[in-house]
Amino acid sequence: MGWIVFIIILILVEIYAFQAFYTLNRFNLFSKIYVSVNLIVFIVLIYRCWNIYARQLSFSDLFYDYLSIPFALLFVLFSLKLIVCFNLLIEDFFRVIKYLINNFNNEYSSSFQGRRNFISKIAILIGSVPIPFVLFGIFKGRYNFKVFRYEIESKNLPEEFDGYQLTHISDIHAGSLVNRKKIQYAVDLINKQNSDLVLFTGDFVNNKSEELADWTNIFSRIKSKDGKFSILGNHDYGDYVSWKSEKDKEENFNLLLRFQNEMGFKVLMNENTRISRNNEHISIVGFENWGKGRFRKSADISKACSGLDDEDFKIIMTHDPSHWDEKLKDYKTHFDLTLSGHTHGMQFGIEIPGFIKWSPVKWVYKHWAGLYHEDGQYLNVNRGFGVLAFPGRVGIWPEISVIKLRKV
Repeated sequence: MGWIVFIIILILVEIYAFQAFYTLNRFNLFSKIYVSVNLIVFIVLIYRCWNIYARQLSFSDLFYDYLSIPFALLFVLFSLKLIVCFNLLIEDFFRVIKYLINNFNNEYSSSFQGRRNFISKIAILIGSVPIPFVLFGIFKGRYNFKVFRYEIESKNLPEEFDGYQLTHISDIHAGSLVNRKKIQYAVDLINKQNSDLVLFTGDFVNNKSEELADWTNIFSRIKSKDGKFSILGNHDYGDYVSWKSEKDKEENFNLLLRFQNEMGFKVLMNENTRISRNNEHISIVGFENWGKGRFRKSADISKACSGLDDEDFKIIMTHDPSHWDEKLKDYKTHFDLTLSGHTHGMQFGIEIPGFIKWSPVKWVYKHWAGLYHEDGQYLNVNRGFGVLAFPGRVGIWPEISVIKLRKV
């Protein structure tokens, strides 16, 4: 039913938006190009959907091979049309008002005033503004890796760890990766930071562990002095795939754990470990996924924190920042630094350091990107390494977080 409603809305928007192009050119060259581009996108999309269906393949498995670019182009065109429709709707509102006023004043007219070329031109011009940014996001922005540097201070930090540096990455989503050269560049950029510790906060894959098979040789090259630790995100459990049996799902999960082990990552599943230096230590705590609403809630705080001392400096790894908001921030144990990901910054927004940081995801997550500090506790929400669904990034670039710890 939902798909039927979506298709009806798509058709109505298509018909309504076309009026702007038709007003300017009737059915001249520009209108013919517009219609042709739309038809090509729809035909490719329908063909590829049918190809997946006919071969009895999984949409989730092959989305990025078959559908991501057509869907992205459909998104670009649909966004253009929505903006055009909004402008035309304003014009139509005043056309209706004028029609009613004329009839009320006995100036009867059998038809509405025709559309004005100027309004159609403005509608198309405004609607076209986002297109180059979206196209840049698809082909360039998704690989525009940025290093975000932070420094935090804590009285709980042992002297031996003053100046200790960690690299935080998140949300690789291997099923969405395409360009090996760009991913190798990102791994080199991670290694260039020469951090003491590398921490990954979940979502190595989109749906199935086999997505990671072709990338383990690259991610195994990530280097760290004191090791590499990871946790699981909501996509790592295989919950978004229709498995033939629970055994298949379990085998998929075990394969992911094996891949991570081969890449040198120690997966923390509601458990903790210590990093020691000259009889002093800090604790790394890794939670299984916990997210508000419909998301899996597998985190066990008491189990994960078993054996920790109250005075320990604790670095928490939890995939979803809502876990910090809902459970960790006000927990009886003080968590000095929490690392999360999950939001991707919605892969869309505006960021100008020191001036503005905005994304629609702010209406869903209170803490959605960057470093936050409340009541002596820090939270870093990584913007993500890869992409999901929309195959690009506009304004919210893929992130490598570098955090330096300072004793006060």
